[in-house]
Amino acid sequence: MDQNIKFEDVLAQIKLYIKDEKSLNEIVKAYEFAEEKHRGQIRKSGAPYIIHPLWTTFFLAQWKMGPKTLIAGLLHDVFEDTPATYEEMQKLFGLEITNLVEAVTKVSYFAKENRTQIKAQYLRKLYLSMAKDIRVIIIKLADRLHNLRTINFLSPERQQIIAKESLEIYSAIAHRLGMKAVKSEIEDLSFKILNPQEYNKIITLLETSNKERENTINKKIEELKDILINQKKMDVKIYGRSKSIYSIHRKMNQFGKNFDDIHDILAVRIITNSIDDCYKVLGFVHQQYTPLNNRFKDYIATPKHNLYQSLHTTIAAEDGSIFEVQIRTEEMDEIAEQGVAAHWRYKEGENYDVQKKQKDIDDRLDIFKRILDLENLTVHERDEIQQEVYKPDQVMEEIIQNDIFASLVYVLTPNGKVVTLPFGSTVLDFAYKIHSEIGEKTIGAKINGLFSPIATVLKSGDVVDIKTSVTQKPNHSWLVIAKTSSAVQKIRKYLKKELVETSGDLKTQNLEKIKTAKAQIEEYIGKKDLKYKLVDADTQLERLREIDYTNIEDFLLDVANDEYTIEEAVNLIYYDPDTNQNQKILKKLQDKKYKKAQLKDDIIVQGITSIKVIISQCCLPIPYEDIVGYVSKSEGIKVHLKECHNIQSEDKQERQVDVVWNELVCKNKQYDCGIRIEAIDRPALLADITKVLSHLNASIQMINANTSSDLMTISIKLIIKVANVDRLRQIRSSLLSIPDIKTVERILM
Repeated sequence: MDQNIKFEDVLAQIKLYIKDEKSLNEIVKAYEFAEEKHRGQIRKSGAPYIIHPLWTTFFLAQWKMGPKTLIAGLLHDVFEDTPATYEEMQKLFGLEITNLVEAVTKVSYFAKENRTQIKAQYLRKLYLSMAKDIRVIIIKLADRLHNLRTINFLSPERQQIIAKESLEIYSAIAHRLGMKAVKSEIEDLSFKILNPQEYNKIITLLETSNKERENTINKKIEELKDILINQKKMDVKIYGRSKSIYSIHRKMNQFGKNFDDIHDILAVRIITNSIDDCYKVLGFVHQQYTPLNNRFKDYIATPKHNLYQSLHTTIAAEDGSIFEVQIRTEEMDEIAEQGVAAHWRYKEGENYDVQKKQKDIDDRLDIFKRILDLENLTVHERDEIQQEVYKPDQVMEEIIQNDIFASLVYVLTPNGKVVTLPFGSTVLDFAYKIHSEIGEKTIGAKINGLFSPIATVLKSGDVVDIKTSVTQKPNHSWLVIAKTSSAVQKIRKYLKKELVETSGDLKTQNLEKIKTAKAQIEEYIGKKDLKYKLVDADTQLERLREIDYTNIEDFLLDVANDEYTIEEAVNLIYYDPDTNQNQKILKKLQDKKYKKAQLKDDIIVQGITSIKVIISQCCLPIPYEDIVGYVSKSEGIKVHLKECHNIQSEDKQERQVDVVWNELVCKNKQYDCGIRIEAIDRPALLADITKVLSHLNASIQMINANTSSDLMTISIKLIIKVANVDRLRQIRSSLLSIPDIKTVERILM
């Protein structure tokens, strides 16, 4: 591929849509400059280096980019690989093009060395560059596309690194920008390198089945042409569309489908002249064929986050064939294939305002504002965030990967502004998205007119009115409620700041308390004339250890906090007691040990210490459900839900004891919990469930699914890890938002 392109070929492609002589002369000047600067440089293939910027620009021309983007494409490597200077470039090509080339160069710099270590930073730089000027990432995608097409000239190790990076980063960016054609080619080229065996397997499957599939699709296309064009007299274009190799692989592996079960490997696409015609065509198609349940998607009324619009329906013909039909306008088809690049498409005579063009993209793709919010963090704030994790930029990578790549929900403010959040986000996330100060004072929200707590999971279309209180402030439980990484980091920052402020005051207060307690003990010893009846220092330390203290200061602080009276403190540690006082000491030791036990056990058996307590597997109670203890014969005390059927008999009720959850311990742990999901069975249902649970950090410990005899419904039993009953309510709310799920119940296993 490297050998077969000349500037004349690129210029011919450009002249198909750019006619302005001044612009064409500027492009020629840019080529001559690039060719001169790269002269003598050779690519790994042995071809002149200029071949690479020519191919990059050829792709940009195919996407009908404007003259300045094309010039930047020709020059995108001159800063990095030649002696060209910023001043020289600015003088020859102007500030806008020079800044565009410099931005591409900065992004490229992070890709050269230590890819693994700087992956998060590199990813962030890509997005930040994209946020400032979308053309930077469009050029970078064209650059990467050519590098992938010629990757066979690199060593196998380097091929693996670049392919993995392309699949994880560049295809995801292309997807987010709606550039489907680029995304598909990057995925297929990367997949071929990373997993050649699976790639060739799918190629073979396609080759053996495509002839039959194509014959079927061609027959349907002719049928549709007869219906829509001949009978209904509609002006439409109809053609087939094949699925990419990597997308077939993903469906087979992620969703557990067989190759023969994928009905959209070949599909029919119908292009109309207007939105009204799209819906008319849909009606005619559904009259002629049988639409499958739950397989219709209206992305015209509710576009995808990457601007994609189309009607999708899967239909069954009388001959038993099942196929997908996509219906869209010419403009929608252009955007579907090229995404935001279509918005930068050059139009002869149009006066391009870069800032206005970028603002239009920003308004359509909310991710740009969110990325700029990351950039606007001060250096001090970013350092504070990064100090909380082990690896530099780990938090930034988490924010970008989790918040931006995740599925999205669209929520409205009372005045109609749309706010975009990751799937599973709560009222608290929404509040922090609006403003940190609002987030910190949030007590709940009115959702569609009804008051809801801060842990409520939001759904697309919800109208959310945040309610605040001047007395409210963040606490550690908010870290469990918040879904977005950005909200979690803001809560952590607040708690850390509060801890620093309060710990200084607390330390000073404790020192004063210890000093006062010591003075009171010395005064008591003097009044009682006990000075010559005190034990030595070693005995004092031994007594402190017996009641679980390692130093006298901790003991004196407990004295100051009224854990012991002055008399008890003297008798416990300092005085050589008589028999009666010994009894007091023993009692105090027992009380103290019980108190210490409370700091370690999940569940406290009231009035009993040092006894084995286990959570019963039959009902799996979680904090802070109503529980009861059952004294078993060999396993200590087993803790059940109060309504558990296994402890309802009279003989078992006689052996029950009162138990309570120990909040000091429970708040830091996760517990097994049983739930049952009843749903209408459909493909990818389990995948949707596991995705939601993953988003909410509820790891699955066990799963068991049974379909009904008519194969229409499914019952799924799961054991998941949850922190408490409030978190379970949040999980239940999120699961119920999944299409086709009817009930989610707490179960006794």
